[in-house]
Amino acid sequence: MLEMSNTRRRIGWIDRRLSAFPLAWVLCFFATLVVVPARADTSIRIESASLRLDDEVYDFDADLAIELPDDARRAIESGLTLKLNYEVEIARVRHYLPDPGVATVVQSYELGYHALSQRWLLRNLNTGERQDFGAFDAAVDRLSFVRGLPLIDSSLLAAGTTYEVRVRALLTLRSAPDTLSWLLFWTDDWSATSDWYAWTLRP
Repeated sequence: MLEMSNTRRRIGWIDRRLSAFPLAWVLCFFATLVVVPARADTSIRIESASLRLDDEVYDFDADLAIELPDDARRAIESGLTLKLNYEVEIARVRHYLPDPGVATVVQSYELGYHALSQRWLLRNLNTGERQDFGAFDAAVDRLSFVRGLPLIDSSLLAAGTTYEVRVRALLTLRSAPDTLSWLLFWTDDWSATSDWYAWTLRP
């Protein structure tokens, strides 16, 4: 009788351990979905920007410093896309009067991940041009500068007039497909906007 009692206790202990496994797996799964918002780790800054005249068109150059949270790569691999907008404004400088805008240009890029090829895809949303990279850091580095972007025809700027040119950058992680968006709700905190970077231009 003593042996049978011990056997029953061992079986009951095993049954309790087995019944706890499904709950443990569920808790582990949801634990992987808990991510601390990373707004404090996201920053974007215009380091330099300029216009240069090339064949009667002013081209725009800029360098940008981008710092992303550690989980940015994982989020993009999971289906999100990183979108970057450069907003450029040109206005005539007039004392005691509102500055009348001359031109506003928005240059947009989008960075995503192609799981089948395991490549990072960077797309110019204004022209449709695409580039692909084997490393996430290389794609972000390419995203962080602009060279030779045609901005405005020189004939639209009056000679001898002073203009203010300013630019800022806006960074967002775009929504995933509906089937994944509930898993990635925390990424709204990854948006960032730079300060305006301004200088004067006198044609």
